[in-house]
Amino acid sequence: MPDRRLRNKAPVECGGDPFCTLPDAVVEHIVGFLPALDAVRTSLLARRWRPLWRSAPRLRIANVEAPLRYISRLNRFVRQVLLLREPGATLDECEIDLRGFPQLNGTCVDLWIRHGSMCRVQVLQVRFYAEERLELADWPLFFQSLVKLELHGLSLEESFLDFSSCPALEDLKINNCLLAADKILSGSLKHLKIIGCELCWQFVPTHISAQGLITLQLDDYVGVTPILESMPSLEKASIKLGQNNESYCDFCDNGGSGECICDMCFIYYSANGSRTSVSFLLGGLSSATYLELKASSEMVIFKRDMRCCPTFINLKTLLLDDWCLIADLHMLLCFLQQTPILEKLILQLCKEPKPAVEMEGGNLMGQSLTLRQLKTVEVKCPIVNERVQNFMKILRASSSCLNQVIVQEI
Repeated sequence: MPDRRLRNKAPVECGGDPFCTLPDAVVEHIVGFLPALDAVRTSLLARRWRPLWRSAPRLRIANVEAPLRYISRLNRFVRQVLLLREPGATLDECEIDLRGFPQLNGTCVDLWIRHGSMCRVQVLQVRFYAEERLELADWPLFFQSLVKLELHGLSLEESFLDFSSCPALEDLKINNCLLAADKILSGSLKHLKIIGCELCWQFVPTHISAQGLITLQLDDYVGVTPILESMPSLEKASIKLGQNNESYCDFCDNGGSGECICDMCFIYYSANGSRTSVSFLLGGLSSATYLELKASSEMVIFKRDMRCCPTFINLKTLLLDDWCLIADLHMLLCFLQQTPILEKLILQLCKEPKPAVEMEGGNLMGQSLTLRQLKTVEVKCPIVNERVQNFMKILRASSSCLNQVIVQEI
């Protein structure tokens, strides 16, 4: 058996450098996985290593809070790293993790981000962790090659969220950010995630305009419920809302008199003066094949959307978790009537609605429903009472294909 020490020993002809037989491009690829501070330090290994970090396809400005400590040192280091990169060297990925610097100036970070366009960066991740979100400049990004963008802990205003000048952008994830814009716009986006963000633009809805979206996740945001514009390519959507995302309006939601002052309903009047509604969420989701809707039973946004509920012509799987329609099973049946090819229905009822929350509905057994392709129904609820049983009878009668019914008490 050969000596283990000999196997690990570097070739003699390489002068002790185990990487000497590897092409520069391979070494640059390896260096790209190191944090930027360590990548720069490799220039001290030997003469051959001095320029390699400058052409590495990845740049990771992370784990620098301990060695740099001060914002002035961070600014100087990042500026030098960016300026000393090899001209013309493509930057496939750039990660900027700014934890440990809560007092950082947004102007500097904004310049770092926009410098990525000069390096033709394809994947850009910017994360900031502090009580106050880092405010970036209010002007659009110009990235011809950017494919994936991830933003965390930032304050983004109107122009920044216009991605019209990023024609290759397909994947956008926005986490824990302030979105102060009337529109999030992109003609190329295919995948969009907005998680834990605050949507606040003059207390009126933000429009999400991305007709090419294939997947959409809108999760745990606060502020005004956004309006989803047409998304004809949408396949999968997950929408999780809370009751704080909207305000009850006596005029819009209870047929009151006077004028609407909630600024959220976007009530329009037809030529004859009758009142019509504009769908906030359901209209933009109507092309999905898989749909998750999660919200509290006190929400009113879905009640408003039901006035002009579209037909979900492609929907095959539907998951409703603690949704507002659960409080009114009659309204739920009306919604299901708009899902003609539904194959699987999952209902998760967190609690029995209080009588005060009950909406109009009447006798459930007097309702009819046609779901010709429904095959599977799963219901999870605190208690299987008469109301749930009656609802299950309607579902069984709605489809001759229904062969799997699971009712589980939780």
